[in-house]
Amino acid sequence: MKIKTKFLTLSIVPMILVVLAVMLVVQWQLHQLEQDEINVIRTEMLEARQQELQNYIDMAMGAIRPLQHRLDMRYQEKIAQATEVLNGMTFGENGFIYGYDLDGKIVFHSGDSDAIGKTVIDITDPDGKPFVRDVIDKALEGGGFVEYRWPREAGAEPSPRLTFAREIEVWGWVIATGFYIDDIDAEVARREASIAHIITQTMIWILVSGLTLALLVSAVNLLLSRRMLAPLQQTAQALLDIAEGEGDLTRRLDVNSRDEVGDVARGFNGFVDKIHQLVKEVQIAVGSLSESTEAMTQVVEKTQADTRQQREDTGRTAVSIQEMVAAVQEVASSATMAAEAAQQADTNARSGDRVVEETIRSINQLADDVHRSAEVITRVGADADNIGSVVSVISDIAEQTNLLALNAAIEAARAGDQGRGFSVVADEVRTLASRTQQSTEEIQRMIERLQSGAREAVTVMSRSREQSAATTERAEDATRSLQQITASVATINEMNTQIAGAAEQQTAVANEIEGSVQQVAVIADKADQNAAILADTTAGMAALEQRLSQLVMTFRV
Repeated sequence: MKIKTKFLTLSIVPMILVVLAVMLVVQWQLHQLEQDEINVIRTEMLEARQQELQNYIDMAMGAIRPLQHRLDMRYQEKIAQATEVLNGMTFGENGFIYGYDLDGKIVFHSGDSDAIGKTVIDITDPDGKPFVRDVIDKALEGGGFVEYRWPREAGAEPSPRLTFAREIEVWGWVIATGFYIDDIDAEVARREASIAHIITQTMIWILVSGLTLALLVSAVNLLLSRRMLAPLQQTAQALLDIAEGEGDLTRRLDVNSRDEVGDVARGFNGFVDKIHQLVKEVQIAVGSLSESTEAMTQVVEKTQADTRQQREDTGRTAVSIQEMVAAVQEVASSATMAAEAAQQADTNARSGDRVVEETIRSINQLADDVHRSAEVITRVGADADNIGSVVSVISDIAEQTNLLALNAAIEAARAGDQGRGFSVVADEVRTLASRTQQSTEEIQRMIERLQSGAREAVTVMSRSREQSAATTERAEDATRSLQQITASVATINEMNTQIAGAAEQQTAVANEIEGSVQQVAVIADKADQNAAILADTTAGMAALEQRLSQLVMTFRV
């Protein structure tokens, strides 16, 4: 898109957007005013109709009010005369007065005398609204309006109707009147159509004015853009001449204004001056670059020859070091195996030492247990001796008791019948003493066997304690021998460790030397590669120098 087109677009599009925005705002405001005006008109007309209905009801109630206060008439006469007055009241073309009692029965109707006496409390409009009941409720509340729909004649479409009602408390009546208000909707629709027509004309006028203004602005912008873009077109043509022509860097633009276009021309002239100077410097640099490229080519060739010689020497050194590393590793492997064997022997010796020590502790514990068992058995033998003494005493007591019981039995026999009961007791005592003596004899035999076994156990345990002491002494000798073996193995292990450490150090040094040699080889390879890359780069620089020289020659300075 050209600058002229962009300029026109940027000037016209915002104006069109502003016009559209103004139209939308005005349309919205006018629509709001239309709604407010329609609501005001509808409200005013409805209030006027409501006031008219109130006036009719006030006139009707004023006509019968004197009858309510007459004292020369009976109640039924008042009602009859009031009904006659109300049945004769009409207004307009089809306005009439009617009334219900509180049960919804029609008591008077100035427009339809046949309806008098009918109960219509449950009648509803086509929408299901019980308007008669609503009329009575509004009247009982002090008076009010009821809106409902009802056809003007049988078979016609229902039309909106407004009714006003009040209560005649003296007679229990509800007096009401009403009329159709569909003419209000018709008038409101007419007013609404008129206002909508005015809004449409206003929007058309705004649109025409906006389009006219846009055309005027477009014409002015077109003239200004032609005048402003002429210097820019000259600048563009000069740039095309430099880019597509002979590269004439001596050409300059004329500066005839102090506006932005003049600034562009001055900037262009300054830019061309810098390019002109740059091209001259590039020509000088190209000559120096050619000389440097030739010298660099010679250096690269010498570097490649040196790196090849160094790589061959490094290869021979690496082979020698690898052979030395293999020998050192074999020594280290042998030392490691010897160290492992010595370590295993040391481990076994230490394990045997621990087993012997554990055996000595077990034997000592066994000797202590045997000694304590012997002491316990000795005490058991002593206790058995004491029990034997006690049993001897019990045996003596049993013999004496037996003798006493025998004497008692003899004395009881001498006493005859009087001592018969005592004789029975004496026999029982003698029997008990005899059993006690038998038991003590049995206990004495058991104690003797226990004492004999205890003495034999003490003898056996004494021999076991002596054998345990001898075994402990031999185990201690074995422990000392194992400790000597452990010390010797530790010395051997330490020597093997030193040998292995020295071999590992030699291996590490050899590996380090080998790594250094390999690193040197890698560096030599890298240097050779870099030299090759540098040679390629030098060749590329030579080609670039030739291309740059050709490009510089295309400019006229």
